[in-house]
Amino acid sequence: MGRIHLRKNNRKWIKLRHVAAFSIITVTCLHLYLATILTKRDLPDITTRNNAGGLEGNLKSIGDTSAFVAGGGDDGGSDSSQDIPVNYPNAIESLSNAASQTLMTNSFETVDTTNKDSRRDDIDNPKTTIGYAISLTSCGAESIDDGAAVLKHSIALASFPLNENSKYRYKIYAFVHPDAMECSKSFEILGYNVLIKETPIDVSQIKGDFLRERVVKSGCCQEKEFLKLYSYTLTEHPVVVHLDLDSLILAPLDDLFDAMLNNGASENLPIMHNQTIPDKIEAFYTKDYNMVSPGHKHPGVQGGFIVVRPNMDYFDEYLRVILEGNFIRGAGWAGKWGGYYGAQQIQGLCSYFFEGLHPGTAVELNRCIYNNMNDNPKKEKRGRNPEGLKVCIDGQPTCEDCRTRPIEDVKSVHFTLCHKPWICPVYVLHNGLCKSFHSKWFEIRKDWEESSGQAVAITTDENVNFHNDVFRGYCTGNGGRHYKPVKLVM
Repeated sequence: MGRIHLRKNNRKWIKLRHVAAFSIITVTCLHLYLATILTKRDLPDITTRNNAGGLEGNLKSIGDTSAFVAGGGDDGGSDSSQDIPVNYPNAIESLSNAASQTLMTNSFETVDTTNKDSRRDDIDNPKTTIGYAISLTSCGAESIDDGAAVLKHSIALASFPLNENSKYRYKIYAFVHPDAMECSKSFEILGYNVLIKETPIDVSQIKGDFLRERVVKSGCCQEKEFLKLYSYTLTEHPVVVHLDLDSLILAPLDDLFDAMLNNGASENLPIMHNQTIPDKIEAFYTKDYNMVSPGHKHPGVQGGFIVVRPNMDYFDEYLRVILEGNFIRGAGWAGKWGGYYGAQQIQGLCSYFFEGLHPGTAVELNRCIYNNMNDNPKKEKRGRNPEGLKVCIDGQPTCEDCRTRPIEDVKSVHFTLCHKPWICPVYVLHNGLCKSFHSKWFEIRKDWEESSGQAVAITTDENVNFHNDVFRGYCTGNGGRHYKPVKLVM
């Protein structure tokens, strides 16, 4: 009986061993099956994303770099027949976890969590995020929403990732004066980061009598235009571009950002008057020669396009300069920088700051490429001039006519002399680049309405053809009353 009982126990033990063995084989086969699937299908995809030169580099994202001795080409793919398990239990655990992740997400978008710096190029890993900003001083202007929507979309189209030729992302801000809070809601809908800002100085504290009394009465926006100085406070960005709402970006500005961040050659920048480019560029700007007479020594900065390196020390210095109020009537800041519209605000202040207080730190750009306003570079010579001889306003013997620059070369536009798109100004379409400028603006508006989901569709009458090659059906006649304004989805 003892032997029989022992044999029965042995048979039970043998059966248990068989079951256990079968289970082990089953589990092993399952693991091998998972390993085969993953090494043939999913892991090369991880390798492609990480570009680490083979499967070994990419297993870091799964959790165990020692799991495989990997074969594979320089393109980051792998030959599964060369993938030799070294630490099988850990490898199976890693592969099983990867399989679970695959089933949950069907994607490896977030696999690279430990070696972000190994990404191979600037397109996959943009260098930085550029700040863009506008200032809103009041709600009186018409078509604020239209300008805000089209400008922002033009920046997006010229930035990573929508533009494959740019390696910089963007983030856009609106400096909104409390007087303009009522009309700032649309900016939030459009994706602007709205920052409510008081004028950065107390006008009553300005020491200079003339500036204190006149700055609140002159220029486009009086003392509120100093809101633009808040661009210097966006220190989370290495570069900030401040634009007016009637501006448009047509191409990436990477050459400027590269030069400011020492990431590219600056000797090829399109600049004015053969300037010496500083090793460290603090700002880029264009000048508004239309506001001065030929030969003016210190024309003002054009306030609709300024690129700066944020700097709190500079911001504080600007405020001290304003409060000192050293602005002489008829002459300008420090008796030199003035004599034109807007001299008491940004146009004159920045010119004084860049050239008088910090010479050799900022660069004047070619205004035919950046901030092109389609302006005539010449005016009649001052003084006795019976022949009506015209000379270059900038005082140079020769000057480029921005009206003849090919539109393909233009990187940014400012609707001043070509008038605003939302007044349907058919009378300027024959003037130089105005037709191209307006065509670009309405093209970008149409693209934004069709792609953003932020706009209510505007119906156009196919039977009305009012320069539809330019206005895209948004104008049915000349003048603002014939314009079909933007309608936001609230």
